[in-house]
Amino acid sequence: MDPDTYNWLRVGHVLGFVLWIGGMITVLQLLRVHSHVEGAARDVLARHERKMALVMDLGATLAMATGFVTALAGTVNYFKTGAWLHIKLTIVALVVIGVHGWTRAQVGRFRKGQVRPVPAAIMWIVLVAAAAIILLGAHKGLLRKAG
Repeated sequence: MDPDTYNWLRVGHVLGFVLWIGGMITVLQLLRVHSHVEGAARDVLARHERKMALVMDLGATLAMATGFVTALAGTVNYFKTGAWLHIKLTIVALVVIGVHGWTRAQVGRFRKGQVRPVPAAIMWIVLVAAAAIILLGAHKGLLRKAG
């Protein structure tokens, strides 16, 4: 793969990840506030939750698409160079995508008026998962073997 293409894919992957996690944390915080307000404020929050959920979806799509292309299309198949990618993808699949789906479902429920409190722990779970993903992706020697 051309080095410029590889670098642009990495930029897209990081940008997508930031939009995904940032959007998810924003939506989770809006949902937490949503359960404490009444009337017209709920309608306004529902609109903002939908908009930020779209940012979260677009970020997820960008991060996943560029991540898989980077992992599979390069001269080194990253699936064969160590446990780091398998652990990273497990965290993404179980935690981040799981919370993403749960968050999307909550946005739909809240829009229909089925408002329930959102536990603060969910946001912290996402932040810890994001930190682990960043560490696994950025640390060049962690759980890697020569390609």
